[in-house]
Amino acid sequence: MASSLASSFGFGRAKAEQQNHGEPLSDEEYVALGKRSNQAEHTDPESAALFRQLDEDEGLDALFEVPFGLKHVKDVHVVMRHSVAVAGDRREDLTRHSLFHPAFAAFTLGFAIGLAQAHRLKHLGVRASVNRLSRRQKEACDLWGAEVATYYLAYVDENGIFGKDADSELYGIANRWRNVSDERRLAPFERLADCVEAGKKAALIWSDDDSADVPPYFLDSLANFVDAYPTRTFD
Repeated sequence: MASSLASSFGFGRAKAEQQNHGEPLSDEEYVALGKRSNQAEHTDPESAALFRQLDEDEGLDALFEVPFGLKHVKDVHVVMRHSVAVAGDRREDLTRHSLFHPAFAAFTLGFAIGLAQAHRLKHLGVRASVNRLSRRQKEACDLWGAEVATYYLAYVDENGIFGKDADSELYGIANRWRNVSDERRLAPFERLADCVEAGKKAALIWSDDDSADVPPYFLDSLANFVDAYPTRTFD
């Protein structure tokens, strides 16, 4: 569902992993370790509902090839639910707006890419400065983040953010998720790139300091995007 979105745009984690990754890992070692992490995450019964579509839709199984991809999906899921809850409480007019859907998808894509970048940096033994990644590593993180976002947005399309009924009743979020897979609908919105960049920035800051507050980044990017297109809809 969300693969065309990714191509168009060209709180709880393990404390021990955050604090110390041990010796820096080569790219090959990192990928191998990340795939083992995916196997462990997939067999975790507490995550069964989130990863059910991996067993039901062969088109989404590329996520298994993304190092730590399942872990990143779990982080994206928790952070985006919290961000939407805060946005809905503070600006329900924005969660009810038809432009909510592309802004949410773009921020999610950016956040997933930022998570991939930050996590790779930690396993290099450096802080979250993207300039420390090689061009090859940056390109890999872009692809990994796009796969994470693709899976999560497919999950949202199927299940909603909090559940389809809860989305509508609590925050007025309409079930328009299929629209974000249509490149023709996305093409007129150049400012989606700003939402992607805001997501990346938020992920890098959050990964470096898990006390950092992500919802303001999402709310600001959503508000700015809606303000940029006062007469547009995304129906």
